[in-house]
Amino acid sequence: MYQTITTINGMTTIKPSPASPDKTTGRLLLLAAGAFVVGTGGFVIAGVLPGIATSLRITQSQASLLITVYAIVFAIASPLIAMATPRVPRTALMVIGLIVVTSGNVLTAVLPTFETVLVARGFGALGAAAFVPAATASAAAIVAPHRRGRAIALVAAGFTGATALGAPIGTAIGAVAGWHAALYFVGALGALVALGLSLTLRRVPLPAAQTVRERFAPLTNTSVLVTLATTLLIVTGQYSAYTFFGAVQDRATGGSGTILAVLLFVYGVSATVGNLVAGVLADRFGNRRVLEISLVILIADFLVMPIAGAQLWSAIICIAVWGFSAWAALLAIQHRIVGISSSAIAWNTSATFFGIALSGPVGSLAISTVGAHSLTLVGAGVLVLAVVSGMLSHRLITRESKKSAIRAGESTTEDTEMEPAPGDTRNRIG
Repeated sequence: MYQTITTINGMTTIKPSPASPDKTTGRLLLLAAGAFVVGTGGFVIAGVLPGIATSLRITQSQASLLITVYAIVFAIASPLIAMATPRVPRTALMVIGLIVVTSGNVLTAVLPTFETVLVARGFGALGAAAFVPAATASAAAIVAPHRRGRAIALVAAGFTGATALGAPIGTAIGAVAGWHAALYFVGALGALVALGLSLTLRRVPLPAAQTVRERFAPLTNTSVLVTLATTLLIVTGQYSAYTFFGAVQDRATGGSGTILAVLLFVYGVSATVGNLVAGVLADRFGNRRVLEISLVILIADFLVMPIAGAQLWSAIICIAVWGFSAWAALLAIQHRIVGISSSAIAWNTSATFFGIALSGPVGSLAISTVGAHSLTLVGAGVLVLAVVSGMLSHRLITRESKKSAIRAGESTTEDTEMEPAPGDTRNRIG
């Protein structure tokens, strides 16, 4: 069932169009698969970073720039592409995006120098920036209104699933056949999904046009800005360790790529579970408790990881707690941003990728000062700032809610005072 999207006075409405054969589940799975490809292309680099550094004759800190560039290009290009392509058919935009993602991964694998590989990563990120927003909007457009939340969640699950399956599988392939093969794997998946979308997903309604002012409106809200800063700090803090996962966990892995893949799988599964559980808890207890408790657990976990990482069994426990608590915190902050302003979701995505971009330099600085095994101590420091920012965010939201309630109460009182009693002609005009 396709939908008609209209905008009246800035409010977007999605109305059902005449029913068509219900093939939406398969189409949604394809969109989720595309998000899986994009996520795997972004996350798999962390698992093969040592191999890339050796092959290109650079340090792991330099190699981490491949993640930084990808994330920065995505964060900046995503809103710009959305603004530049409002009338481009969604299917065409998504297919082109996946072709660019595929090409970027293949070029990253075949180009001979670090500089050219860096350009290839940036090129691939442009495709990812085109695909993800279009896929999210398309998921909402091809289902009935009461299923939109689940449709969007399914696409998002494809992206988070990349941490649970995509990155570990890519890392395992890299351990067996070299890091180039891991990127060929991502490229092949991207080509298959692009073909599937071009054959099965057509006539997706275009989203309602937004002015530049409407797109930037959420950034005029202080509560939104502080909440976005919280997202940035959470992602920077936890991804500083994820970017250099191999170096941080090398005592536990003993240099084995297979064990590294297993540890990444543990992280990914725990992250997926944490995301799901936090959603239920946030609905029941509110996002404040979930966010603050998750961050406190994550900080404690990062503080003990330099010791626990010396043994495989204790590293597995710490990594499981890390994945669960980090993604529970990220879900809680997404829950909060939706409550403030649903139009700020896109900016939260940009904040997430800016955080990933910062994680490389922060991790590199930490390695050069305290060493890779103590990198999580620096990450914990950044996460403490996230706790403070999260508390400030909650305080601002609460204050604004109270002001809105007072204004609403005053308005109601004024309306009551203006309403004349039966038989009272004092306030009547004429």
